Amino acid sequence: MGLMIRYCFILLFFIGFSASAAYAQTFDDAPLLQNAQKFLEDKQYENAVIELNKILESDPDSVKALNEKGKIRLIQGKYVKALQNFEKTLEFEPDNTVALNGLGVSQFNLNQYDDALDSFNSVLKIDWTNTPALIGSGNILFKLQQYDDAILFFNIVLEKEPSNIPALIAKASSLSAMNQYAESIDLLNSVIKLDLDNAEALNEKGLVYLALEEYDLARDVFNDVIEVDGNNVSATLGLAEINFREDKYIKAEQLYDKALLLDPDSLDGLIGKANVLESLGRSDDALRYFDEALEVDPDNLEASSGRDSVLNRDVNDSLDLILVITIIGSVTSVLSFVLVMMKIKENRKLQERVLIADEQIEELVDKFMKIQKN
Repeated sequence: MGLMIRYCFILLFFIGFSASAAYAQTFDDAPLLQNAQKFLEDKQYENAVIELNKILESDPDSVKALNEKGKIRLIQGKYVKALQNFEKTLEFEPDNTVALNGLGVSQFNLNQYDDALDSFNSVLKIDWTNTPALIGSGNILFKLQQYDDAILFFNIVLEKEPSNIPALIAKASSLSAMNQYAESIDLLNSVIKLDLDNAEALNEKGLVYLALEEYDLARDVFNDVIEVDGNNVSATLGLAEINFREDKYIKAEQLYDKALLLDPDSLDGLIGKANVLESLGRSDDALRYFDEALEVDPDNLEASSGRDSVLNRDVNDSLDLILVITIIGSVTSVLSFVLVMMKIKENRKLQERVLIADEQIEELVDKFMKIQKN
């Protein structure tokens, strides 16, 4: 659900941002801004940046160019660069709400939650009805698992904008996190009525079905998204999770690989791939993906606990094997040898670890008996 919150958050910010980007245009920079907007619509982000840089070369203090450039960096997931652009704007206009919201979104995605709250609070002091700042504050509280407080912020938005899609989806996510699944699905269905192909609402609905372990329903929803957008990362991750839970590890691994190809820094993708590899007994590969997840988010508890689990299991396996070898090596009588081997035979889990089958145990006992007779 974290990816969905992030996407809706950025989308909401841009809806407000695009409307404000046209303010105070001059004759000189208007054509360049129009070119940048066209490139942005075509997802040619670097070309859009080139057009904006042309403005900044002649006018380094251009607030609108800096804000637009920050917007593009947010779309690209380049949050540090986005943050730098918005900070530059704020040097010239400390109360620029577009830049403050952009700064808050950047800080949010960099897990700088206290700083992000400060940025959004600065906006709300200027305009307490500012929608991006209200939803931004709510999303931070969601990340901090303060779901009731998060919903309060979303409700403020919905009171004045009942059809605000990002607020509806964010509230649905909060309700789902509180196990209020029916209410969550009702909200998501209301979004889908407004926008039949809304991928964010559909994906969130799929996640709710996953939480309910309604895998067939979840699969149908995610597949609906894939039909419209074959490269949708959230839907791909959802399908991967379903296959993993159904013990279809090979298919799950393929889907996680696809998601990571589209978004190499996806925490859900990295952790999901690690879990699959661990289930397949590929501990070293699993550790590598848990480590990559921790590079993206050093404080991620799921990645940290997953990594510790793999390491502890490997240590325990090694100790068990060493213990068996030590015991067998120290046997000095037929009776104690037979007792040890029968103990291994009784302990199925230990037997699997040392790869000794019933026939092998009997064969070892027979060989030992013959040696003793000779």
